[in-house]
Amino acid sequence: MEQRNWPRTRDELQESPIQVRVATVEHIFNPMDPTPLEERSLNQEVADWIEEWAEDLEKDEPITVEILVADGRFAGREQAIVIGLHNHFEYREWQADRQLRKLLRQGRFSLLIGIFAIAGFNAASRAIGSSGNPVIQVIHDGLSVLGWVSMWKPLEILLYDWWPIRRERRACRRLAEATVTFPTVVR
Repeated sequence: MEQRNWPRTRDELQESPIQVRVATVEHIFNPMDPTPLEERSLNQEVADWIEEWAEDLEKDEPITVEILVADGRFAGREQAIVIGLHNHFEYREWQADRQLRKLLRQGRFSLLIGIFAIAGFNAASRAIGSSGNPVIQVIHDGLSVLGWVSMWKPLEILLYDWWPIRRERRACRRLAEATVTFPTVVR
């Protein structure tokens, strides 16, 4: 991608469409993808640029993506670009949704394991009991701590890890429905 003017403030971000500046139409898409233009995946740098900008936009506003091509030669490929962009982000939404479902399934399974682990470690700790013997006391306290540490991963997944994936999925859904414009580049 060429040098671009990105939004510097939150207000600038909300006021302007997502702007993608490329040298040629071919730079929008992955050059290694041999499929027809509308079926190609986007160039990773272009896709990341669009998605990161979209994640920062207000949640309910429609998104507009401006494609600015420096050489100005679209050769009637505007519709193929729109379809390609929408297809790419529909697929990314599907991927994010699948990743979220897998993560939540892992979180539920980890929670089940964690509950059994905390119950087992706490039962073992109580069975040993407190003692004046420092070695027994370390084992007692260690088993109790192990029980609580076993809950770390399930709680991390179920409380924190799913939010970024959900935000990505929402941004991709909005981008799959975005309006795509092709303003003339002023040189």
